[in-house]
Amino acid sequence: MGGYLAYKLARFLKFWFIDPQLSPLKSMPGPDNYDSLLWGDFRRILSAPPSSIYRQWFAKYGHSFSYRGMFLTRRLCTKDPKALAYILNHSSDYPKPAQLRKFLGKTFGKGIYYPLSCLLGEDHRRQRKIMNPCFGPSQVRELMPVFYDKAFELREIWLGQIETSESEGEDIDILVWLTRTTLDVIGLAGFDYDFKTLSIGEKDELIQAFMGLFNPTPTPPILPLLANAIPILQLIVLAARSKAVMQRVGQKLVQDRRTAIAAASDTEEGKSMLQGKDLLSVLIKANMAADIKDSERLSDEEFIGQISTMLLAGHETTSTTVTWLMYELAQPDKRHIQETLRAELISVSSNRPSMEELNALPYLDAVVRENLRLNSAADITTRCAGKDDYIPVGTPFVDKFGIERTEIRIAAGEQIIVPISILNRDKEIWGDDADDFNPERWLGGNTHPRSAELPGVFASLMTFLGGPRSCIGYRFALMEMKVLIFVLLRKVSFELQNPAPKIEKKSASVLFKL
Repeated sequence: MGGYLAYKLARFLKFWFIDPQLSPLKSMPGPDNYDSLLWGDFRRILSAPPSSIYRQWFAKYGHSFSYRGMFLTRRLCTKDPKALAYILNHSSDYPKPAQLRKFLGKTFGKGIYYPLSCLLGEDHRRQRKIMNPCFGPSQVRELMPVFYDKAFELREIWLGQIETSESEGEDIDILVWLTRTTLDVIGLAGFDYDFKTLSIGEKDELIQAFMGLFNPTPTPPILPLLANAIPILQLIVLAARSKAVMQRVGQKLVQDRRTAIAAASDTEEGKSMLQGKDLLSVLIKANMAADIKDSERLSDEEFIGQISTMLLAGHETTSTTVTWLMYELAQPDKRHIQETLRAELISVSSNRPSMEELNALPYLDAVVRENLRLNSAADITTRCAGKDDYIPVGTPFVDKFGIERTEIRIAAGEQIIVPISILNRDKEIWGDDADDFNPERWLGGNTHPRSAELPGVFASLMTFLGGPRSCIGYRFALMEMKVLIFVLLRKVSFELQNPAPKIEKKSASVLFKL
């Protein structure tokens, strides 16, 4: 035991104290002063508006710089498109940080919540291979009726509130209602499970368990004093209880779907079921395919893990992104954009246009792209060097020794910040109006050719990232957004409250709201 503890202590000291002093990133441009030995530069980053400190450092130090994390560990931050393309396209060498992956595994268990993006090497390739068919264009097309059904249900609720209002309009908390809508959508589209949050609120057992994992509430009465002294216990106790519920309900969902598919496989009804419109059915079918080796098949534990992944990734980011769009369109100086968009949507003869018909609407497409550019759900993301490496850059930099460099030398274990929102608003790429909401930039050809240098999987935007670990569900998210906008904007006009509330963006993890 003593030898093991000594080994762990030595590893801790090496990682946090010795390696930072030997880091090759020390020679890069970057701030010399820092907040404290414990926090490094974190305190100023977290206390400022999202990415504002990074933006200041980019202006001062150029396209790539290093700064200090906890215990003065070195971190690389770069907006160099060539460097980012290298990092994202070599995803096996640049995974998410080990601390994050270990925390997720220990806290929630690999099968309860261990997202696809945190898997490494062969595990990632295996799951991605099986999951890809679930998110292709043909599968998203099959899910369009679900998008429309819930969008119309939301619209009728809003119109009912407006009709009973004593004033000309009604104050509506858009985020609350959009979150309920997207939860219902991912329940039906994900695993043919109707949460009915639009009609009854967040009362479903699985939803409450999910919210327990990601929206901790007070801990059970048996531990109130201890939990007050050690607040993290609130998360641990509740997470354990919620995890058990998600395990039980998730297991039943998987088993029921598998049993139904297997039992009906020889009937006409079964052939239709094997088509499986919900993502879980498609995933089970793909997992049963003859060309999948036994060693490549997903376990029940991994299936259950994907249920919580779908819940998380499939509702919060979409509802937040559409909420920001409505906020943009409600601005007094953006009313013309709302009216232009509404006119295009009303010109469509069908109440439920196909995926192809929606994608053929140029102004809707421009508005969606511009909103994704300006209001990305994630402000930054993090990667970690899996080995000592040299990262090529498109814009050379001068190190602290006065030597011009065309590569960034990085050591294994050092973290890299990918500044998503800064890249989406970079004036060198998008022009002087990069901070403005302007859908016109997407019309009439590519007026920003440098955007093609960014390795984004969609529209040269970094919102869905790029490379082998890009967002697997981006097509799903795009069509869900377009359907919501199409249905709502045709009948509902959006204005700010008077007086308008002050709205500020805050950085927060999509994973945990502590």
